Amino acid sequence: MRKGYAESLYRDSKAEAEVYLDGEGKATVSSGSGFLDHMLTALAKTSGWDLKAKNEPGIYKIEALGAAIGQALDKSLGERLGIRRYGSASVPMDEALADVSLDFSGRPYLIFSGELKCARIGDFDTDLLAPFLEALAIGARLTLHVRFYGENDHHKVESIFKALGLAARQAVGQEGSAVPSTKGLI
Repeated sequence: MRKGYAESLYRDSKAEAEVYLDGEGKATVSSGSGFLDHMLTALAKTSGWDLKAKNEPGIYKIEALGAAIGQALDKSLGERLGIRRYGSASVPMDEALADVSLDFSGRPYLIFSGELKCARIGDFDTDLLAPFLEALAIGARLTLHVRFYGENDHHKVESIFKALGLAARQAVGQEGSAVPSTKGLI
């Protein structure tokens, strides 16, 4: 069973998450932001994972939640035996487009290329998107490249989360039983 649970303490904030990779795309999330909950639900749906995630109030609650989800994802992959490892997806949403490429390499890194015009989307501070994704990448030991453009910030962010879900679904898919590395380990 490819399932992982993690609790994260990020500076002053706590979060917990559970990821079941072979789920049905269901999400039970409580981030303190209705918009982020919507994005995490989109991530669960497009990835096919079951995702449970919640955080406690705090200045760094969004980063704590990203770290907890990433760590739960890392635990669900175990030794990463038989996964495809790489994934990429492009998702259009009206005038917006996001391209996400990733590698479950064991080497966390985030490239975030695009611009959000608004300071907020509903109840979500857009300056927290990159720190959320960085915490997720570090927790999951994942190299993550995100490129996006468009006019509507909501569409841009939603296309990012959907592309992330599709790329991750591709990368964690089973393909044999070996570690997907020429070095024999990740």
